[in-house]
Amino acid sequence: MGSRIHVYPNGSLFVGSVTEKDGGDYLCVARNKIGDDLTLMHVSLRRKPAKIDHKQHFKKQVFHGKDFQVDCMASGSPVPEISWSLPDGTMINNAMQADDSGPSTRKFTLFDNGTLYFNRVGMAEEGDYTCHARNTLGKDEMKVHLTVITAAPRIRQGYKTNTRVKAGDTAVLDCEVTGEPKPKIFWLLPSSDMISFSKDRYTFHANGSLSVNRVKLLDSGEYVCVARNPSGDDTKMYKLDVVSKPPLINGLYTDKTIIKATAVRHSKKHLGCRAEGTPSPQIMWVTPDNIFLTVPYYGSRITVHKNGTLEIRNVRLSDAANFTCVARNEGGESVLVVQLEVLEMLRRPTFRNPLNEKIVAQLGKSTALNCSVDGNPPPEIIWILPNGTQLFPSGPKNSQYLIASNGSFIISKTTRDDAGKYRCAARNKVGYIEKLIVLEIGQKPVIVTYARGTVYSISGDTLSLRCVSDGSPKPRIKWTVPSGYVIDRPQISGKYILHENGTLVIKEATAYDRGSYVCKAQNSIGHALITIPVMVVAYPPRITNRLPRSVLTRTGVAVQLHCVALGVPKPEITWEMPDHALFSGAHKGRTHGIQRGIQRFHPQGTLVIQNPQTSDSGIYRCTAKNPLGSDYATTYIQVI
Repeated sequence: MGSRIHVYPNGSLFVGSVTEKDGGDYLCVARNKIGDDLTLMHVSLRRKPAKIDHKQHFKKQVFHGKDFQVDCMASGSPVPEISWSLPDGTMINNAMQADDSGPSTRKFTLFDNGTLYFNRVGMAEEGDYTCHARNTLGKDEMKVHLTVITAAPRIRQGYKTNTRVKAGDTAVLDCEVTGEPKPKIFWLLPSSDMISFSKDRYTFHANGSLSVNRVKLLDSGEYVCVARNPSGDDTKMYKLDVVSKPPLINGLYTDKTIIKATAVRHSKKHLGCRAEGTPSPQIMWVTPDNIFLTVPYYGSRITVHKNGTLEIRNVRLSDAANFTCVARNEGGESVLVVQLEVLEMLRRPTFRNPLNEKIVAQLGKSTALNCSVDGNPPPEIIWILPNGTQLFPSGPKNSQYLIASNGSFIISKTTRDDAGKYRCAARNKVGYIEKLIVLEIGQKPVIVTYARGTVYSISGDTLSLRCVSDGSPKPRIKWTVPSGYVIDRPQISGKYILHENGTLVIKEATAYDRGSYVCKAQNSIGHALITIPVMVVAYPPRITNRLPRSVLTRTGVAVQLHCVALGVPKPEITWEMPDHALFSGAHKGRTHGIQRGIQRFHPQGTLVIQNPQTSDSGIYRCTAKNPLGSDYATTYIQVI
């Protein structure tokens, strides 16, 4: 009867969640085969109109951003339904709250016991809240007025309200604000413009601070931070003073910087003086004889370009002196002094052997890595080890490593840890070069794949002998054949083929190719060798079935003569006719006529005389032949 009404085994009837419809008469009937018995019971319901317990009209105050909770407990029979009306007139109850038909942005929660809960109350939640309790016998209500308390904005007034920055730098104006609800912040610029978000050179930070990037002289003035919420406003004023700063020369602020430069006699030399600043600086060069050259300047041998670069053409030895560049603006001046040295014809470093190298060293032995360099002035040699360490000839001495006077790098006792990539670098005033030298630790050859034991082959077949080796540097393979002939490089020579991987191929092997073949793998560290015995199987022909001494047949009755022979290589069968004509496997598939008889030769050596005549009588000879010898058998045929 559903989940609300239940009959127990002992006859009791249970009704859960009683409503007014459950009042009335209930009849209990007990029945078996003998008869019935019954009893009548009447249920009357005690009903009570809805009433809100502890009802009172009161006011509640909550700070902005805090949580708010108000209880509404009601009694009555049937159990009253609780609902709330919000300040904006919205009516809510549990049924409405359970509707998940779409995304919800509500901040409230209505619990089953009638309690209404708000998370982080804002100004929109201020007003009257009414709780309604209803059942079928009546209704009751309770009103609560909510006041949201806010705190007026307050900007932290720091002691520093005047800021002085140099043109081109970034000015940061802080505005630390407190208040509930969180105040909105905006800035008033000296131009009377208002800014509340980042744009152009202005960056508006989340904490309300304002950054002015790449400030200009025009950015000087008063900046006002304004913080506002429903409780009021607060302001803070900054005075920004933008001043000029000395120019940068080649990216540096400097009162006086001295650098050295070299030039080759009769060449062209450029001395850079790239000046930057706000406002834009003026550039002037002072020559060694105290002549002032302003930008731009065009002379017969000296030019000062618009970007501040001093160009000297056809450099002379007398140009070896100090050239001074002065950059000046309202913020001050910066000075760059170039001490020019004039040299005869220079040559950048060059390696006598510029190619990268690979060196294979032996463990425990001394190893030298060569680095011969030319150049003017003589280049300085630098060795860079595999771990990145740099070694100089003038550096501290090391018992394991030494840089010789000719630039070679010497390892006194080579270990496996010394393997790796070494770089030899050379530099002088004109240039810088590097080359790579890879050092490997040598390994004696090891033959890893070869034929074990005697290798057997049938005469006439192609024979392959494998000899795969490993080692560093890569071993060279050399074969010595039984005749003493040496094959020491990949080639095709007569009946021999030597592949790159060390495999030796013997084409059409014969009994003369029997013997021991020696494979030798050799590199600069050592060698390894193996001996492979080869047996070529071959024997001369032997006819295994003997022909009858004579054969008597009648005219027209076919005769078959069988001639089966064994041998390696396989023998060739040839028949000689009474008229001395020869008939062999070269005629297979064709017929051959002798007088009036017709013979056919089968591949197995069988000769068939299909229609013998008396003229076919005579001696027939079968011969089996291969390169090692021959065998024959004869028979006499009498045709009557």
